[in-house]
Amino acid sequence: MPKMPTANVNSEDSEYATSVYQSKGLYWAFDTFNGKDSAYIYNSASLVNCHDCDYVGNSELCYEGVDVEKGYNCSYLENSLNMRDSDFCYACSNCHDVFGCVNLKNKAFCIFNRQLTEADYKEQVKKYKALPAQQVLTMLDELKKRYPWTQTNENFNQNSSYGNYVYYCKNCYLCFDASNSTDCGYLYDSHYDITTYDDSLSAHNELTYESLDSAYLYNCDHIVWSSYCQDSSYLFSCFQVKNSLGCINLNHKQYCLLNRQLTKDDYERVAGKILQELRSKNIGWNNLSY
Repeated sequence: MPKMPTANVNSEDSEYATSVYQSKGLYWAFDTFNGKDSAYIYNSASLVNCHDCDYVGNSELCYEGVDVEKGYNCSYLENSLNMRDSDFCYACSNCHDVFGCVNLKNKAFCIFNRQLTEADYKEQVKKYKALPAQQVLTMLDELKKRYPWTQTNENFNQNSSYGNYVYYCKNCYLCFDASNSTDCGYLYDSHYDITTYDDSLSAHNELTYESLDSAYLYNCDHIVWSSYCQDSSYLFSCFQVKNSLGCINLNHKQYCLLNRQLTKDDYERVAGKILQELRSKNIGWNNLSY
């Protein structure tokens, strides 16, 4: 059975993109959720008018950002949180109007970690902004050498100590590039999940196990490139599917087994036996061809 070349769900004007959900006006974007009027985006969510960004979330008017959460009108930020009107910063949080800074928190009007008055900052920052980006980045690298680094990057979590790049999570274990999730484990680049395990490149899933590039799943397992599915197992490239097993490329279907339509009673009888055998033998993706 042929497979779709791209996976764009509920998106507009985003032809040159794949694995894009709930987005509009994206160009050359990948694994992005809720983006608008942005280009050259990878693994990002909830961003507007951003360009050349990786792992950026809840941000607007940002350029060349990596691992940035809640940035506004910023450029060349990395590992930073809640920043505004700032450029060329690393590991900074809750700052505005800072340039070329490292490890700052709750600061304003600083250049290369030096505190200035607002008037002096606005006057001096003009000459630094006129420098080539690579020259400023070299100066920033020298400043980085003066400061120790934490082993992980995380903030605003509860009982979610194991993992990296984890934000706004509660009771999560071994998660990486995850945010706004509760009671989850083994997440990678996944967001807004609840009671979900082994989830990658996904969002808004609940009671889900082993999903990849999928969103808005409920009580599903072993799902790839699918969205808005419920009470289903082993789906590939399905949309709005319920109570189905082992299906590919289905849209708005229910009670299907290997793409064959069944009655509710027949599906529950046959699928129940198959699922019982699959789970008794602990069969996962490694044992299947799809």
